[in-house]
Amino acid sequence: MRIILAFILLILTMPAMAMEMSYLGRSPRALLMGDAYTAIADDEYTLFYNPAALGKNRGVSFTLIDPTLGITDALSEMDRFKNFPSGSGAAPQIASRIMDFPIYLQAGIFPTLKMGQFGFTLFADNKTNVVLRNATHPMLDINYRYDRGFIFGYAYNIGSGVFSTRPKKSNKTTTTAGTRTSIGFAVKHMNRQGLQNQFDLFGTGLLSKINSGNAKDIDSIKEALGYAKGKAWGFDLGAEYAISSGRKTLTTAISMLDIGSTRFTKTEGSANVPVQDMTVNVGTAFKQDFGLFDYTLSADIHPLMGPVDFARQFHFGTELSLPLVTLNAGWNEGYLSYGGSVKLWPVKLTAGFYGVEVGSKFKEQAARRFILYVSLFDFSIDL
Repeated sequence: MRIILAFILLILTMPAMAMEMSYLGRSPRALLMGDAYTAIADDEYTLFYNPAALGKNRGVSFTLIDPTLGITDALSEMDRFKNFPSGSGAAPQIASRIMDFPIYLQAGIFPTLKMGQFGFTLFADNKTNVVLRNATHPMLDINYRYDRGFIFGYAYNIGSGVFSTRPKKSNKTTTTAGTRTSIGFAVKHMNRQGLQNQFDLFGTGLLSKINSGNAKDIDSIKEALGYAKGKAWGFDLGAEYAISSGRKTLTTAISMLDIGSTRFTKTEGSANVPVQDMTVNVGTAFKQDFGLFDYTLSADIHPLMGPVDFARQFHFGTELSLPLVTLNAGWNEGYLSYGGSVKLWPVKLTAGFYGVEVGSKFKEQAARRFILYVSLFDFSIDL
């Protein structure tokens, strides 16, 4: 009974998910494009993809209020919850229903200022992943991270073309003709609270952790399970090459995020704070502008040299942009994504569905998610 109560308290007070490739920040627009974004990265999440993408900016933009909410797409698994077991003796049936069902909750905010080739973002992001695996020998995977901090970056340009501009009284972004090579860097500082572990529900280890010390409240229980806090500095590098005729733009890019992996100096807890692993990302994007509308095609390979199957590293995306509406679709690690945005100042709304791999191999275990993003009173001025 004590174990059951501990897990109820843990899941209710701390968001949680299964094991997957963990990134510091993800753009909602990018997720709906299959996360093929290294060669695009032109929104408030630029510094989480490629600092060199700041090189295309020619103006001042500011995003102040931009909350994001991500949750498990339970609608795609409604059969699990029909006639849900209840009453005494229902525990085995409940466990069977939720087996291999990834639970995900994310909430964050990323206010951003860009001035020419300089960018600065404050961030606070809370992610929780929980999944119960292996029906014959149940194992509970928990991955919880709460990150707060800032990141700033700068891009140095070689060449005087291929800048993004936004004509007055227009929601569309246009591109100037020419070529440009950009080299960018970013520095980040963050505080992380985290727990990443796997627990054997039939073993004695978990019970020993719960019963050890003074595990009388949720904080002491979390610490016993491996919860810890820490702080760290991290560093990113990126490069981008773009060529444009004004109507057509081709961009290629590469970025190295969290160079050498960002490791945290522990300030609280007995376990190690989860490391932010280094990722190497390459991408290309092609955009064609017809005036009234434009479309973009993109492709990424990431994380290169990462601890995932090579087939999981492929990402493809597409975007159709109209004056007030944008439609997105993509292919991420073998799973489809789709959604769109509506922008009518002072509100921009983005919503859609996407899939990720939470197993260890290509298309082993899918997790379907819904994402909602709202931006209020953002503005941009061309210089």
